[in-house]
Amino acid sequence: MAKNPMQRKAQNSFLLGMLITLLITGAIIALLVVQLTKLQNTAKKEQNDKIKVCVLNADVKSGQVITQDLVEVKSVNKDVVPSNSFVNDVNNLNNYSFEDITGTSIETIKVRENENTVVDKLALPITNENEEDNEIKYRIIETTDNENYYYKNNQEAVSNKVTTKSGTTEEERDSKTGKTIYKVNTKQGESDQEVKVDIRSIPIIAKVEIKANSVITSSLITKSDEKVSDDIRKVEYNMIELPSQIESGQYIDIRLKLPNGTDFIVVSDKQVTIPEVDGVPSLNTISLNMSETEILTLSCAIVECYKIEGSILYASEYVEPGLQTAAKETYLPNEDTILLIRTDPNCVVEAANAIISRFNSSEQKNPVRNPIQSGLNQNAEQATDNAVSNLQAELQKAQEERQKYLESLGGSY
Repeated sequence: MAKNPMQRKAQNSFLLGMLITLLITGAIIALLVVQLTKLQNTAKKEQNDKIKVCVLNADVKSGQVITQDLVEVKSVNKDVVPSNSFVNDVNNLNNYSFEDITGTSIETIKVRENENTVVDKLALPITNENEEDNEIKYRIIETTDNENYYYKNNQEAVSNKVTTKSGTTEEERDSKTGKTIYKVNTKQGESDQEVKVDIRSIPIIAKVEIKANSVITSSLITKSDEKVSDDIRKVEYNMIELPSQIESGQYIDIRLKLPNGTDFIVVSDKQVTIPEVDGVPSLNTISLNMSETEILTLSCAIVECYKIEGSILYASEYVEPGLQTAAKETYLPNEDTILLIRTDPNCVVEAANAIISRFNSSEQKNPVRNPIQSGLNQNAEQATDNAVSNLQAELQKAQEERQKYLESLGGSY
């Protein structure tokens, strides 16, 4: 049946409307696709521009030990990350604390295993005896199932060289961190013997006060001088005059001041722990990690302080312990203590030899022992009584602290 002009016009208008609608919808979809692709590319670029770094989750003080619970990993823009930051994971920060038995730092380097894979490896720097060869080389450290460390004698890591578009040769570097990438070479004609490496972990401390969310860099931290040897023991002392505002975690020297004004450093650079009972810090007791040689030396200083009336054993704080070098001890114990240090099998040889060497040098011994001996001679009559009464007071303080602790446990003692 033939359509009249009005029907035909209505149908054409409908078809035209549908066509326009489809064109507009297609344009909108195309625009959305373009925008979505743009957003995806932007997000991808931002993701590629990000790098995982170790940051602090709390404020730390200068000299404070940075433990694993204070560190977390965050993704940040690589353009704002210092080149000496610790990237990828907390293990890289932990590895920074490693050194071998000789005190040589263990480093973490990037090693190319194949065309597509670069991994982080523990490495021991090789001492270069050839002055003309300035290339840095490493021994790659591996570990066994029982966590023993070793390197293969015939292997060394050298920087991996790549050819640029301009035809020059240069070191390959990681695109995100900028660090050199190494490759492992096997030296022909040498044994592949596994050489054991004794690794120890040294506490990491903050050089300065660092705020939470700060990126951890090698310039903000250092390794503690306080290494844990077999003779280290935690010892409490209650006869040392303490600064009025001292807190746990701060670093001190313990000094002996005589009535004539001479002043000697007995032990140096010790981190203080103040015992607490029910959250209340002790008024006069501190705990220190001490070597056997330091224990014997400080014990001698304590007794001599007791014997010489008007002398005082006191603690002085470091201002920036993370930056300041530990003071050198100037006090020397008496001959009986030196003999004990010399024969005590618990004293680490290096520490014992250092103090014995100072004692055997008249230039170092006389300026210390002469004024102390003079003070002892002047107080000879009451020296023993002074020592006994002060030792009794020391014991009484220790018993009172122990009593408070036991009472805090809820018992009746």
